[in-house]
Amino acid sequence: MASEITLWIGSVMMGRRIAFTAAEKVALETFDIAEPAEDQILVETVYTTISPGTERANLLAEPNTQTHKAGFPFYPGYCNVGRIVAVGSSVKSYRNGQLVATSRPHASHYLLPATVGPNLPPAKYRAELAPTVVTGTPIHSGHQIWPLPTGIDRATIKACATFALWSVGLGGIRKARLEIGESVLVIGLGPIGLTAARFAELAGAYPIIGLDPSEPQRAHAAAHGVDAIFADAADAANAGVFEQPPRVVIEATGRPDAIPIAFRLCGPGGRVILLGSTRGVTEEVDFYSDVHRKGLSVIGAHQLVRPQHESSPGFWTEWHDNELILRLIAGGRLRGTSLVTHEFPVSRAPDAYRVVCERAALAVQLDWER
Repeated sequence: MASEITLWIGSVMMGRRIAFTAAEKVALETFDIAEPAEDQILVETVYTTISPGTERANLLAEPNTQTHKAGFPFYPGYCNVGRIVAVGSSVKSYRNGQLVATSRPHASHYLLPATVGPNLPPAKYRAELAPTVVTGTPIHSGHQIWPLPTGIDRATIKACATFALWSVGLGGIRKARLEIGESVLVIGLGPIGLTAARFAELAGAYPIIGLDPSEPQRAHAAAHGVDAIFADAADAANAGVFEQPPRVVIEATGRPDAIPIAFRLCGPGGRVILLGSTRGVTEEVDFYSDVHRKGLSVIGAHQLVRPQHESSPGFWTEWHDNELILRLIAGGRLRGTSLVTHEFPVSRAPDAYRVVCERAALAVQLDWER
């Protein structure tokens, strides 16, 4: 089905994309859609999923964001499922009508070099495919293409459109190098914290404890493998869950003031995984008492530090992790839509971001075919 937002003006094919034009300002822009070069594919979007952390932070120009550093406009998004509608003359690995997942922004159409597997694109395309979330970083695998299984239904297509959120959680759990039976504390039960909790469960962690002041977010946690759920550390301590401190703490809020809490709650010799992108400077950390004397390991788990080419234990490429996640979703092992609390037609994108900014949602999906 052709996207309803595709416009034709004369002989030029026009598409739409989401742009942050200023702080708290969301617009739908039109742009010319070019034909694919001989080594490219043209993809028409079916669903995209809004990242409520990264995209909200850039829309509000919070500290440690690209918009805070470089201003607007900014073109958000990195969680896209679409259908190939044209292929270049030399492309052999893809076909018209094929469904693919990509890490491209929120747009009705986009061109990609027809790379296969965890391979870098040709050099001539690397500048335009570099990450937009943080400039000045090397090219990474986020632009690449993940074919979806044939014959999947629309519900599975929607579920697959959450793959990039799961990828963040999985990357953090891989870096934690969990062993069966280790206890895990997840601070922040938004989509990133929930995906980390689910993968911790799959890795054999027990118990998994979750902290979040938001009652709606706590309500989702039990379905994602969290064994004990509390509003804050004081409630958890009163319940006795810290009598044996957790071996691993996942900080998934991105709040600077949550990091000292993660250090204090982690057990001796444990690991603190900084999974949320911290928006601001953390002050008044007692490194001697809370880190050094306890022998903690503090591990940054940003997506852009993944290896580009080869996976190794605890350190998989983004391509290999996303390929696994999509197979798990299609096979029913991950409930991708469990993260989605709201869905909007793309014509209502400003409303979708309003819900995100009000923190009234987990993940929000945009339907580009209505």
